[in-house]
Amino acid sequence: MSRAGWTSDFPIHEVVEDCAGRMRAFVINCHEGGLGFTVRAEEEGREHEGYEFAAFSETSPYSALYRVRQKMRRGLAVRHIRGAPSAYEMLHDCVSGRIASDGSGGVLLVVDGLPLRIKDLASILGSHEGWGFKLQIVDALE
Repeated sequence: MSRAGWTSDFPIHEVVEDCAGRMRAFVINCHEGGLGFTVRAEEEGREHEGYEFAAFSETSPYSALYRVRQKMRRGLAVRHIRGAPSAYEMLHDCVSGRIASDGSGGVLLVVDGLPLRIKDLASILGSHEGWGFKLQIVDALE
């Protein structure tokens, strides 16, 4: 197969089970850049929210696909919050997600596929007054 033969394999439509037994549908696309391949899985029909995973490989789109599938399964296996907007609660001492735009110039934190506004985060943090915290920003491709 030629290096460009991979293009006929994408997009991929894939369904993955989350920690609550809910089936979540993803569209997986691949883009080739000058340094390698980026594979991105986005939850279908969830603009500005929903789960999104990405991986990079310098050598192969299939290597990046394998990595993104691993990230999907790990990311969907853990639930971080419960509740509703303005009343979210952390289920344990760690929250993980991604930073996104709300489409109107604002910022959303997408946790468990749910959009949290900054006021939601403030409410969660307010219930831990007096505790310490560590904020770590990580590259989505790593």
